[in-house]
Amino acid sequence: MSTPSIPNNPLIGIWKLISAIAIHSHGTINPEVYGTHPVGYITYTLDGHIMVMFSRSERSSLSQEIQSPFRPEMQSLSTEELAQAFTTFNAYAGTYTLSGNTVTHQIEIASIPNRVGKTLVRTFTLSESRLTLSTPPVLSDGGETVFELVWERI
Repeated sequence: MSTPSIPNNPLIGIWKLISAIAIHSHGTINPEVYGTHPVGYITYTLDGHIMVMFSRSERSSLSQEIQSPFRPEMQSLSTEELAQAFTTFNAYAGTYTLSGNTVTHQIEIASIPNRVGKTLVRTFTLSESRLTLSTPPVLSDGGETVFELVWERI
């Protein structure tokens, strides 16, 4: 299925993750919510598709050489090791729409299965070659938190 193109779309392109912070309603900011140097890319295509993946930069290697997550060797890894790998990486893809300074991602595939079929709404600002995406406030640690990811066009 083809998605209609969005005229004058400023998001088109590939962006590299520069920083990710959590802004808590009680006033504190966690500048390393995904580690000191998170790694990631987000791609917005002309025809309305999106792909995003990001992770903590300081991820531990698995204890065995695994060629594919679908191979039987994955079953020999400990639950703790698999959980560590899963909780330090996030990816999803689908389509998106724009409305003013809001972008809505419609999720078709995701590393978190519960996100499939959902929408993620982000506000965005552009400043030269930087794109800042902000989540709506979410409940976290007894208060509301906004996550802000800064991307640089490559």
